[in-house]
Amino acid sequence: MDPGKLDIRLTCAAGRVAGVAIASSRASAAVLLQGLPVARAAALLAQLFTLCGRAQGAAAAAACGVAREGGVSCHLDGAIAAEAAQEHLWRLLVDWPRELGLESAISVFAHWRRALAGDWQTLHESRFLDFLGGDLFVMAPDAWLGMTTAEDFSDWCFAAKGWAAQLCRQLADEGKGEALLPPVVQLPALDSVAAGMDRPELSQVFSERPTWQGLPAETGAYSRRQGDPLIRALAPQPLLARLVARLQELAALAVNDVARPLPGTVAAQSLGGDRGRALVETARGLLMHELLVADGKVARYVIVAPTEWNFHPEGALPSLLVGRYCATALQTAALARRAVLTLDPCVAHEIAVDWQD
Repeated sequence: MDPGKLDIRLTCAAGRVAGVAIASSRASAAVLLQGLPVARAAALLAQLFTLCGRAQGAAAAAACGVAREGGVSCHLDGAIAAEAAQEHLWRLLVDWPRELGLESAISVFAHWRRALAGDWQTLHESRFLDFLGGDLFVMAPDAWLGMTTAEDFSDWCFAAKGWAAQLCRQLADEGKGEALLPPVVQLPALDSVAAGMDRPELSQVFSERPTWQGLPAETGAYSRRQGDPLIRALAPQPLLARLVARLQELAALAVNDVARPLPGTVAAQSLGGDRGRALVETARGLLMHELLVADGKVARYVIVAPTEWNFHPEGALPSLLVGRYCATALQTAALARRAVLTLDPCVAHEIAVDWQD
């Protein structure tokens, strides 16, 4: 199945980003499930997704389970948490360094990706904690999570020599002093019961342009870390704040700090009438699955992925970019790449800039 891509076009006028248009050619994997036996549909979904495959499989299994058997369930899946840690490391050790002109740590990422995929409990082992506290943060992860002020963060950022500090220094002045217009709505931590109150039934239309209480919303590490004092302090630097939220979440996953929501939570609820819904917190944000069963087969299946939340045409990406200063088309494209990277799409994307003098 062709995964499709995102086409992102920025319009610049008078030295500012005047507009952002997002077109998606992502195909819905859910249409492939129509008419399949429920067990076969759940197994197929786990095989279709190369990114966040564990989360997709768990969402399918949980939704199918409550559709057939009823009830409510909620648990923390360690393998999904480790999968999220792998995704965070990919961005932090490979994609962000490449974007910022730093040396990527591809071999280090590959090592930890294999280790975490092989045994999710590696996430909490001393060897992984030593890696985070050494090469990445240059201080123990739990101590790093204890930073609460912009001043403490700045002291660490400009003194430490680890990979995380290098990334943060490169983004330290990005967007400083430029207010987001309009501010980005953040999707709150949800379970299937709370989500059902706002959206009693999912639809294909909703899956393509999801909203929370009628508004587009951002999901992911930044949304989950909204209550953290340091994230609030860094909010005027939106790209840096989102990078730091990813770093915080990686540290929190390793030390099992549940003060904020973490990836790996799987919640499911029967909605009656052989209908079930599952919600999973993934590295990229909230994943929703819902299906209707008839005669043991899938009568309808809807998937709402984090990419659809974060790349809603009127959502987070325009909020991060519209009104931002841009001196040249090249500078604008670089800003757009970094904003896209903070929102982390699960498919390829292309960026074009229409420059108007």
